[in-house]
Amino acid sequence: MPHTHYAASAKTQGAKKTISKKSAGKRSAVSQGANKNFSKKGYKSNRNPFEYQGNRKNNEFNARKARNRKADKARSRAREKALQYEEIAIQEAEQDFGKRDLKKRDFDFDNRNMKKSRDSRHNRHQTSRQQPTTIDTESSIKKNLEITKNSIMIPDTAVESRENYSDDVTFAQLGVPEPLVNVLRADGKNTAFPIQQATLPDSLQGANILGRGRTGSGKTLAFSIPLVARLAENFVDLINSGRTSRKNKNREDSNIPAPHAMILAPTRELVHQIDEVIAPLAAAYGMHTVTIYGGVRYQRQIAPLRQGAQIIVACPGRLEDLLKQGALTLENIEVSVLDEADEMADMGFLPAVTRLLEQTNPNGQRMLFSATLDKQVAAIVNRFLPNAVVHAVDDADSQVDTMTHHVFGVSAGDKYEVLRKLASGKKRSIFFTRTKYQAKNMAKKFISQGIPAVDLQGNLSQNQRDRHLAVFSDGLVRVLVATDVAARGIDISDVALVVQTEPPEDPKSFLHRSGRTARAGESGDVVTLVLPNQKRMAHTMLRRAGIHAKAEDVKPDSPVLQEIVGDLADLQEGWSMPEPEQPKRRGRGRSRGRGRSRDSHSSRDSHNGLHKRARQSA
Repeated sequence: MPHTHYAASAKTQGAKKTISKKSAGKRSAVSQGANKNFSKKGYKSNRNPFEYQGNRKNNEFNARKARNRKADKARSRAREKALQYEEIAIQEAEQDFGKRDLKKRDFDFDNRNMKKSRDSRHNRHQTSRQQPTTIDTESSIKKNLEITKNSIMIPDTAVESRENYSDDVTFAQLGVPEPLVNVLRADGKNTAFPIQQATLPDSLQGANILGRGRTGSGKTLAFSIPLVARLAENFVDLINSGRTSRKNKNREDSNIPAPHAMILAPTRELVHQIDEVIAPLAAAYGMHTVTIYGGVRYQRQIAPLRQGAQIIVACPGRLEDLLKQGALTLENIEVSVLDEADEMADMGFLPAVTRLLEQTNPNGQRMLFSATLDKQVAAIVNRFLPNAVVHAVDDADSQVDTMTHHVFGVSAGDKYEVLRKLASGKKRSIFFTRTKYQAKNMAKKFISQGIPAVDLQGNLSQNQRDRHLAVFSDGLVRVLVATDVAARGIDISDVALVVQTEPPEDPKSFLHRSGRTARAGESGDVVTLVLPNQKRMAHTMLRRAGIHAKAEDVKPDSPVLQEIVGDLADLQEGWSMPEPEQPKRRGRGRSRGRGRSRDSHSSRDSHNGLHKRARQSA
């Protein structure tokens, strides 16, 4: 037995030695192969393998960038093909049905329809490898016409008004109350614009209004005047009663603020612009307004409501949040206004707008104003604006007489120098970019070369947005670099130049960007820069927007740029954003080292617009 055990152990040891030799041979072979691979790639065998790992990560990063570039090119080609398909359908439809009948129709597809059509074309392309593709021209035309027939869904009972308007019609002649006429006269507004001449006679009588006018045509005053006049005439007793709700006087929740007018807008910037227009009109009758939007503390907006604000100017999202908290009720709303309704539809606010309008008085007055009236707002119009009077003072794609369009072809190498040349003048200008990073980076480049500039994009906080807009509107800087977040919210006078650093994807964005200049009868230039690979897409987009401008290639030293820029401004090396004024802090004599005193709390709250009574009730 012992002998057998010894033999077994010897066999086991021999097997172990054999296995160890084989494994060692494998390891050496692997290491030799690795050394060969390193030597092939230019690495020595004794080089740290982590170096190769780092270079491999760089290669993966470069490959990922190449894939992204390839995907961007594919998306660009898909957009161009989509525009080509649409252009062919429009041309064939014009031949069959006549240009006059199609002039009233809108072929402006929204992004969702564009995506669906792009996906369907992709599927057809996959199957076309096995069988030839035949384009059914007649069916495609019928499909486009079916879409365009539903693009403007106005109630049958609506009355559309298209008239010739005079330049010397005063607000008093239109029936505006004398206190409001005095406020307008003090602000230098004596005569009414066409959209105001068209809508005021009906809106002052309490009619539902569906108004369309170009950006900068005076739509804000067109709904602000009848709103304030209606509240001043019909709700004097409620205004004097402060925050008590008319329908809730005998209920336990009678102290819930119940304002009497609601204005909805898509962006915070537009909310501020509307409030600046309507607040002086409301003050003529002792009424107050409150702005409601995201990005700030709830208490800053709840406090004015509890103090009895009668008019709210709000973004739909934050207003719904306050309603869920029980901070106010909308059952006393007698006048509802939707400003830039098509933009709210594009941003996905229509479900929230519907829920808000359902909570208002169904017998109240409602007004909807927009630069375009398309199928996306049809549900709102048909449900909440019955028997509306439609006033379209001009076509959605009509050009402004005082606006001059320039389309410049530039190379990728000359593009920034052309932009810097356009920003070097004394005129106030706005540069629009596609992304937030581009806006921030371009503003930094301008500043580094002595051109004071600020950016306006979605990554900024509300305080930063307000500061940047303030320094631009006050004239401390003359260049604003913005994304589309600002295309609907900026109403600043004396903007002489709008530069689109690249063509937008749809004509609606182009028109709203361009509308930042040539406002209220002033003149302005719109420059669109186009790279060589963007020419076809830009041409189709401009045609759909109704813009007829001849494209020309330019260099940084082209004379046409100097004509647009005018006099050059002095460079300001080392310019930086001015610091905001900080409120004076009181000493801590009464606190005796126990931290912030009550006085400092009061100073902070007063700086934020909160009064002592509102703070105690919060």
